[in-house]
Amino acid sequence: MGRLRFLIVVIMVSMNKTPGNCETTKNNECIAGVPGIPGTPGINGQHGPTGRDGKDGQPGTKGDPGKPGEQGPHGPPGKLGPPGANGIPGPPGAPGPKGESGSSPTRNSYAFHVGLKTSNPGGGTPIKFEKVFYNEHNVYNIETGKLTSPVNGVYYLTYHITVYGKNVHIVLKHNNKNVQFMYHVFNSGTQQASGACILDMKKGDEAWLEVYQDNNNGLYTDSNDDTTFSGFII
Repeated sequence: MGRLRFLIVVIMVSMNKTPGNCETTKNNECIAGVPGIPGTPGINGQHGPTGRDGKDGQPGTKGDPGKPGEQGPHGPPGKLGPPGANGIPGPPGAPGPKGESGSSPTRNSYAFHVGLKTSNPGGGTPIKFEKVFYNEHNVYNIETGKLTSPVNGVYYLTYHITVYGKNVHIVLKHNNKNVQFMYHVFNSGTQQASGACILDMKKGDEAWLEVYQDNNNGLYTDSNDDTTFSGFII
């Protein structure tokens, strides 16, 4: 359409102004006529086809590192990590000051050591050892001839016998129960015999020595010889 409009304008100009028909001056110059009115702009033409994409260029050279930025604010604390391995033990510390002395434990000592005052005591009853060497808390009763336990405990009992003139046959009793017998055959002169045992006694239990038979009653004592009965709680 634009080319058509252009041709029409050209034809119209040709019809009004032909070569050799222009006004002339005295100098035979041709004076141009008044310009015609500009024509209406033509309609835009159709878009051409899209051009091809250009190829990617080569990477440029690496730029210089930038300056470090300012330090940002501290972030919140992280989660607690797992415990680490135990370290190597340190050297021993210096000794501490000496502590105050403690009080000694108190314990009642139940013990006795008694001796025969008269030779050849009678049989069938407790032998009364009336010569007292030691009798803590009076656990041995010289009137009855018996040890009476004041508390529960284990006792060690022993007896040392001087034998003279006859055989000796005695028995250790615990609450009327025969616990131990000792028999010694007399030969001549003054002889010695002994015995011992361990008894588990309850509070109030009794223990004593007794001549088993009267005809075996060679128990003897004098200023140089003793017959003794002893014991203590362990």
